[in-house]
Amino acid sequence: MREYAAQAEELATARERNRLAREIHDGLGHYLTVINVQIEAARAVMESDAARAASALSKAQSLAKEGLADVRRSVAALRASPIENRPLAEAIAALVEECRAAGLRADFLVNGATRRLAPQAELTLYRAAQEGLTNVRKHAHASFVSVTLDYDDPARVRLTVKDNGGGGGNANGGFGLIGVRERAQLLGGQMKMDTGMGEGFALEVELPTNDER
Repeated sequence: MREYAAQAEELATARERNRLAREIHDGLGHYLTVINVQIEAARAVMESDAARAASALSKAQSLAKEGLADVRRSVAALRASPIENRPLAEAIAALVEECRAAGLRADFLVNGATRRLAPQAELTLYRAAQEGLTNVRKHAHASFVSVTLDYDDPARVRLTVKDNGGGGGNANGGFGLIGVRERAQLLGGQMKMDTGMGEGFALEVELPTNDER
């Protein structure tokens, strides 16, 4: 019995460690990527357009403050959600707006009537959108990305992130996408990726819904 209890405790510790690693990667990795984009934009126009460079640096500073606050929230309360005080669609719209601010054409579409989902489902979809958009900026060499949040099916909700980049990358995904897949599977959902040379990259996460009434 003691051996079983020790094994159970070790497994719980490992799961919590992995969850924390996902939280840090998904949150901090996103902010660092966007900050880097803003700094690069400032450097590109520093001599020709000082006002534009200053604006980009101001955005980078603001994002750095948000990122620091996000890290502090994760450390202080690992279960705290970055979307607990606002609707999921509004939170994802803010991520899309960050892409636009970084110079990427981005569309956000909501299909069907929005509804509240279980907190972990909303967090999973938010992190999927965050990771998908971060990967577009870092790896896709894309000029356009579309994000769709689909509520049409009453039994499930689907998030899709699709870009027009070169595609043909690693279909298994990096650590961040592995984390997204694990989150979805824990909730009984699934994650799909579709890519091919010259065909862009599409990320789809589908979850069964237990709506919050």
